[in-house]
This record gives sequence, structure tokens and C-alpha cells, in this order.
Amino acid sequence: MLAMPKPKPTPQARALAEGLRDARRAAGLSATEVADRLAWSQSTISRIETGARAASAEEVSALLAVYRVTGERRSALLTLSRDIGPWWFGDVSLQWKALAQYEKEATKIVEFGTVLLPGLLQTPSYARAADLPAAAVEARRERQKMLGQKKFVAYIDEGALRRQVGGPRVMANQLQHLVAMADRPTVELRVIPFSAGAHPGGAYVLLEFGGTRSLVYQERRRYGLILHRPVDVEPYLQSTVDAVALDPARSVRLIESVIEARPQRGDLLGQ
Repeated sequence: MLAMPKPKPTPQARALAEGLRDARRAAGLSATEVADRLAWSQSTISRIETGARAASAEEVSALLAVYRVTGERRSALLTLSRDIGPWWFGDVSLQWKALAQYEKEATKIVEFGTVLLPGLLQTPSYARAADLPAAAVEARRERQKMLGQKKFVAYIDEGALRRQVGGPRVMANQLQHLVAMADRPTVELRVIPFSAGAHPGGAYVLLEFGGTRSLVYQERRRYGLILHRPVDVEPYLQSTVDAVALDPARSVRLIESVIEARPQRGDLLGQ
């Protein structure tokens, strides 16, 4: 009889595991020392820190007491120990760490940008001009390093191309960056033109894992949300945006036309 495959840790379990491991290391304790203090086995600590075993709220509370973790960090980790389905990130450091890890494991990343351009395509200057926290800007730079390693599809509303973020020079450099990224064999840009009219798209990231499962990530300024249950993810898999988006070649031509319509380099001096 074939053994059943082990279930993958949920996003909550993974981020909780990493958060507890980081807290232990920050406290300067080894797994053995923690196990001794709590009269637990070392394997229990190990399994909790790898996400192989879900820790209860009581166990998390005991660990955090040993690590002397208090305040918002304690509240965030305790929240992760409760199964709440869709996962709200209150702690932005956990949010970006978890997202980056899932992006590394994904076989395909699809990002939708409406008001702003997709995060993985933003230049640092554009991201800062969008009033993102400094830590978020740096996290995106790290995440962008894997763009050449897997398929990335970006759906961009035409309004995001024409909406100026930052000064003219910031926007001009950002648009040129989009054209350069489109030359990468793993990157596909799809612009949704104004002529498409209203469409059901929104701002989110869809992570696909070889057809076995998918996750959806939605980012806000101070928190994020990961959807991982099939019933929550399914509506995003059925998106009809693809039918109204331009093909890659026409998308690049539209971006280039937006660049040409903007002030030329000489007009940007002093901006």
C-alpha cells in the first residue's frame, strides 16, 4: 500500500515556525536548552520550528515566555497559532518573509496591478514614491532577484502606466524598466487597455505550484492576506482578465507609446 503524501504546512504554520525559530535565536538559546526548560523533547521543538507539527496557542505562549517576547510581536505569533482560514498578516516582517519563501517555491507567479504597477516590477524609486515603508522596498528588491528563475506574468491596467507616481524622471525610468523586463524570456507583460472597459481584475499575486495547489496574496500598506484554501483561491483561478488583455507584443508597444508621449529627457532636467 502506497504511503499517503505528507500534507504541506499551511502558510500560518510556516510563518509561525519561522517566527518561533527567529525568536529562539534572538534569545540566544539552543533547541536543547528550550526543551530542557519546558520539559519537552528536542524533537518537539524541531518539528514545531520546521512546521511539521502545528503548535497550539498554549505551546506558543510557553515558548514566547521563555524567549521573553512581548507586545505586538507576541500577539502576531499567537494569532498565527489559531486556524483562521484566510491569513491576515499583522506583522509585516512575517508577511514579506513568508511571501518571499512561497515565491521561491512557486513554478509560476501571476501578478495583477491596477492602481499601481505590480510590485515585482517596481523600481526602488517608484516604490518609495508610492509611500511604501523602507523595509517593504528592500524586501521587493530581494524578491525581484528570482524573476529570471521562473515564469512571471504581469497584468497591468493601462491606468497604472499613465498615472504618475513620483516625479517625471521616476516615472520615465519606471516605464523604461518595464520595457527592459519584457525582454526577459521568463517575463510576460499583459496590458489591459482602456478600450477593454470595466474588468474584474484587482491587485493580487497568484502563486502556482506545478498544478497541485495555488495561493493568493493581497497586499495592503500595513498588512497582507494569504488565501490558501481551495474554496477561497478558486475565484482567482477563474479570472477572465486574460481575455481582455493585450498580447505581450502589443503590450510592449503600448508601454512604448506611453513613454513617447511623456516629456523627453531634456524636459526632465531639474525635475
